[in-house]
Amino acid sequence: MIIFILIILKTLGIILISALAIGITVCLLIYFKFKSACSITGKTIHIKNPIALSDIPTEREPVIKNEISKNLISKESYLRRSAYKNTTIKTDESFFDDSDMKSDYYLIIIYDKKSNTSLLSARYYFDKSVIKKYLKGDDYSEPRQADLNYTLNIDKYKEGEIFLIDRMSSNNYCSVYRKNRNYIHLLFYLELLKHNKNCKFMAMARKEKYEKLLTKYLRLGLRVIGSAKHKGKEHWILLGDLKKSYSQLKMTTIFNIILMSKFLLYKYK
Repeated sequence: MIIFILIILKTLGIILISALAIGITVCLLIYFKFKSACSITGKTIHIKNPIALSDIPTEREPVIKNEISKNLISKESYLRRSAYKNTTIKTDESFFDDSDMKSDYYLIIIYDKKSNTSLLSARYYFDKSVIKKYLKGDDYSEPRQADLNYTLNIDKYKEGEIFLIDRMSSNNYCSVYRKNRNYIHLLFYLELLKHNKNCKFMAMARKEKYEKLLTKYLRLGLRVIGSAKHKGKEHWILLGDLKKSYSQLKMTTIFNIILMSKFLLYKYK
């Protein structure tokens, strides 16, 4: 009988030690994951209308000048060139220096403060003349409409109500990006939402075999409204509504607060 009890106690001890070891391992993994994510942040930079001169390279200049913006613009330039280096998209210098812009625009950059590395970036702009140009595509014909309930007419929007986002570049070869991909894209969308919560926006997603990029956009609530060839590559044209997303986010937050309040009242009444 005593031997049987000792065997049970020994087995329980082994189970407890194993559970403790697994718990410590999981906690350490969560800690290091959280620690690496804590150094990741985002910034939106307002860029002045570029002035292209024939004999001088176009330099992107922020409206508010500081060392952080200067550093991030430089890092974004390197990231964009690296991201499109081995793609089939046709690029020229204007693709990288934004000399195709006709007015002020914005850069969103998600970066790792610890390593001073750009992880994800894109630009967006409200200039309707440039938006129309890129929506028409390389052949400058009307975009092929996919959603019959929607007409590609941005003139019905007031100035500052709709923008186009493009030149998205991700640092796929960086371990920090690969480990925190979902968190980085969430930060990117929140940065977009923070500065443009009453706007609608258009985005273009390259057509791919498995449509991974398109799937990401659809999960964020965007919908396909057409397609066009851009820089030699077929793209989906999508429409998103940040005002709707912001309202949904507020409702979700309020719902969670109410739910937590009810739980606490029930627990401690």
